[in-house]
Amino acid sequence: MAAFLRRSGRVEGVVLENGERALASAASAAGSVVATDRRLLVPAPDGYHSIGWDRVDRAAWDGDAEVLVVAESAPLGSPRRDHRLRVEDPRRLLDVVREQVTASVVLTRHVPIDGSLGVRVTGRRRRDGIAWLVAVDDGLRLEDPAIRRLVDAAVASVRAEVEP
Repeated sequence: MAAFLRRSGRVEGVVLENGERALASAASAAGSVVATDRRLLVPAPDGYHSIGWDRVDRAAWDGDAEVLVVAESAPLGSPRRDHRLRVEDPRRLLDVVREQVTASVVLTRHVPIDGSLGVRVTGRRRRDGIAWLVAVDDGLRLEDPAIRRLVDAAVASVRAEVEP
């Protein structure tokens, strides 16, 4: 099954937002995987699941399994959602995903909180400003109010580097 990007920048069966452009696509058994200038669209049972570039924590190609693995960030304290997408002829799609994820990163800092344990604070570009994401090192106890206050202070400090 081939997914064709039409001259108009659209993929058959995929509805884009006003002004949004499809940049690359690749076919999968469930439907096309589409990278646009705003997000990654992955097939879902009810149509497409939309992942804004600011929410793609990591994307990697598993060449042995021929699968694109996309880690979607989740709210602090929630598990990350991984998407495993078996796609045909992924070359252009992989390039665009890498470019869009890299371009969305404004700043990333690891801030120690308790000894060597800490948080990685990342600012990611969105259409309406900057989204701030926090990845917590394993072993850091967020349920401890003192630790939580230190994490909040770390986020504020990193944000102050970018936002007045």
